[in-house]
Amino acid sequence: MKKKLNLGRLALSGLVALALLYVFFRGTNLSAFWNYLKSANLWYLLGFAAGLILFYWLRAIRWIYLFKGDNVPGVFSFFLANLVGFSVNYILPGRLGEIARAVYISKKGRISSGYSIATVVVERFFDFFSIGVMVFLYLLLFPVKGKLRGNLNTIVIVSLVTTIALVGGVLLLLWLWKKGRLGWLKSLLRFFPGSLRDKLEKSGKSFLEGLNFFSSPGKMLTFILLGLVVWLEVAFQYWLGLKAFGIDRGFFSVIPFIGVLLVGVSIPTPGMAGGFEVASKFFIVEVWKFPPDRAVAATLTLHVILLLVTLGAGALVGIKEGFKLGRRENEVPLLRSQ
Repeated sequence: MKKKLNLGRLALSGLVALALLYVFFRGTNLSAFWNYLKSANLWYLLGFAAGLILFYWLRAIRWIYLFKGDNVPGVFSFFLANLVGFSVNYILPGRLGEIARAVYISKKGRISSGYSIATVVVERFFDFFSIGVMVFLYLLLFPVKGKLRGNLNTIVIVSLVTTIALVGGVLLLLWLWKKGRLGWLKSLLRFFPGSLRDKLEKSGKSFLEGLNFFSSPGKMLTFILLGLVVWLEVAFQYWLGLKAFGIDRGFFSVIPFIGVLLVGVSIPTPGMAGGFEVASKFFIVEVWKFPPDRAVAATLTLHVILLLVTLGAGALVGIKEGFKLGRRENEVPLLRSQ
């Protein structure tokens, strides 16, 4: 029953992707599309591909900052974990790669999976915060009018409110935990069998330990600054990739483009198919006023490079580590070591 449900979800996400791709390709002039592809600057595209690897490395530097103790592996292991996790994210919908990379680090450093998953949660929420801050600063420095401003304001409000709610909720949870006022949670666990209850209690404690990062304002500020570095690198990376097709409105104009692109890729489809394309084409055509065929050529090329580089690197890590897709009892789905 569960297998059929998963297949149904995958089929539904596939249909959504096909519908979005139809919208993306509709009206495309194949001759003009091909001419734009042939005229693309390969050096800029190589810069975009190299930027992807740098992106995963910078994320590793930021991620490792959330860990403490002697069992923490080196930054290279976090880099490999990112390649594994993002590869799984691009193969299947549902952000299952976040669990995969948390489990990878847990095994590499003998760290509890609950602790690792907590750091992934922190990291992802601060991604939204970083984008919100960057778009907010862009709106202050470069006023935008019309419908786009409303869309960008929505991105800013959602990202900042979500982050404030997360930080406030986590600080309250940590305060209650340290004051010993989470007894009601233990009382709820009594309804579970003994062995499962012990595992849940241990995982919950590890998860809370992973959130201890929020107790230090200095660490939070450093982490926020690292996040801004990560996403400025992403903006530079896409600036290079778009310049390969003659699409250039200045480096800083890529910041709202990234914000809109993230809204598109939040649609749960395999490989971000459809959502990536529609969001990118919308911004290039409707905001920057470039021809639709040029937008289709640029968007499709960058998406293909993104998938090839990530999945290729992830496959190499998989071969090195002996991972397989699948599931066994007591193991996390999609990541299985031989």
